[in-house]
Amino acid sequence: TLAARPADVEHAYGYSKAEYVASGFEGTLILVAAVAIAWVAIERLLSPRPLESVGLGLAVSIAASAVNFGVARVLLNAARVNRSIALEADSRHLMTDVWTSAGVIAGVAAVATTGWEWLDPLIALAVAGNIVFTGVSLMRRSFRGLLDRALPRETLECIQGALAPFRAQGIEFHALRTREAAGRSFVSMHVLVPGDWTVQRGHDLIESVEDQIRGLVPQATVFTHLEPLGDPVSYLDVGLDRGPPPEGGVKSS
Repeated sequence: TLAARPADVEHAYGYSKAEYVASGFEGTLILVAAVAIAWVAIERLLSPRPLESVGLGLAVSIAASAVNFGVARVLLNAARVNRSIALEADSRHLMTDVWTSAGVIAGVAAVATTGWEWLDPLIALAVAGNIVFTGVSLMRRSFRGLLDRALPRETLECIQGALAPFRAQGIEFHALRTREAAGRSFVSMHVLVPGDWTVQRGHDLIESVEDQIRGLVPQATVFTHLEPLGDPVSYLDVGLDRGPPPEGGVKSS
């Protein structure tokens, strides 16, 4: 609900980063579930005892697993369509229940087949390990999102591809910076055009550049800064590249 709020005066870039807080919390809950499963599994591994209410337990586990799997798939599809890490976290959380139920069924079947009671807690430990991986993965992605991580490499390559036709016309670009905030993307760059161009011609060009990028990157906010080619001052803000362009050429990043 918070992440869906539109931008306002106090939050000019919107509230979408709230999704990272939600997904990080879901990741924490997944880790708590893994610890609880491991705790009980170790206790039963040290003190094996016969399984109780096997028939009822299996029936409940199978039913719960089927429902959770269905809901998790719906959530995951919605997460992909809406580029929502919060919905994805909900989906992953439900899938941990599915894996837990699968572990219960596998453990009961193994014990029933072999009579080795220690197999049930051993399988439970394996399930807990898998859940830990899911929880840690979600938390890492959430923390990276809060740190303004750049867009994925594939998206950056698409952006560079969209700029290639303009470069072929003698236009240059530098200081390309990107970041993602859950479902939103932000792209900024400097656009270098001949110094004798009119303001209107430069404006029309950057409008075309921005339209190309918005067509490639869903929900993208694009910022461009117009600069003249050939002016050494235009190259003082290229990020890690400092100073004027090399002799006889134009430097870009």
